[in-house]
Amino acid sequence: MNKGYLLLIIAVVFFSSCHNKELLDPPYGDRSVIVVSDRDYASFVLASFSEAEVYIHVVMYSMKYYPDDSTNGVSQLLNELIYANERGVDVRVLLERSEYNSSLNEQNESTRFYLESNGIDVQFDSPTITTHGKLVIIDNREAFVGSANWSKSAIEKNNEVNVKINEEGIVEELESYFQNLWYQGTEVRRGTRDEGREMKGEAVKRTENR
Repeated sequence: MNKGYLLLIIAVVFFSSCHNKELLDPPYGDRSVIVVSDRDYASFVLASFSEAEVYIHVVMYSMKYYPDDSTNGVSQLLNELIYANERGVDVRVLLERSEYNSSLNEQNESTRFYLESNGIDVQFDSPTITTHGKLVIIDNREAFVGSANWSKSAIEKNNEVNVKINEEGIVEELESYFQNLWYQGTEVRRGTRDEGREMKGEAVKRTENR
């Protein structure tokens, strides 16, 4: 055997024996922040959803419903929200409504209809401001924040980076942020309803005056 080749093999074996494999694995343990990237996102969030006992609150820029594909990661996430709601967990979803992106609005509206038809409370943000966040909060104990929308491309194809946060104080702060957005969404919904009532009332008056 060539002496140089033999030395190369010895060097590789020596390096492998000295290298601590644990350094290659995500150091989860008791860490308060865990990096969740690419294809790991859906499995991490699904596991957290299955353990939810009190609430699941979601803020998402883009959330796409796939009626003809129930096996992809997004469909699994949506269905897990429905299962959580059925077992008594408070599930609320806040979605983006755009002033200029009609395709995004149609996509999010389709998802809203699907979730609401299964008993989940869904609201849109104010159309005057873009809600570009991707936030999931569970039981005031953990949260996911990052770049991943709920679409097949984000869950199954793109390079996406997120973090899972287990620090109670930070999770509480994120929940306060959600509640503020939710209140704004409630105000938008109430304003829309009031405007609708006023228009209906004016139409009735015009009819009566004829």
